Amino acid sequence: MSAKTAAILLLLSLSILLAHATDPSEAKVEADRDTVLQIGTWIYNDLAKGMAEAKQTGKPMLVVFRCVP
Repeated sequence: MSAKTAAILLLLSLSILLAHATDPSEAKVEADRDTVLQIGTWIYNDLAKGMAEAKQTGKPMLVVFRCVP
């Protein structure tokens, strides 16, 4: 392997690592949660509150389970 090829592989590896380090899935979930809470039309992470509101308003309820690996 030439030095040029090794340098390119090293740069590619580092760029992949940095891309994952600067935007982890946990930060994405927190940003999504903050957006949902700011809008105020969804109940986030509170099943009991959602059930109470559905019962009070007589509207159906949609529950979404997310898994972010």
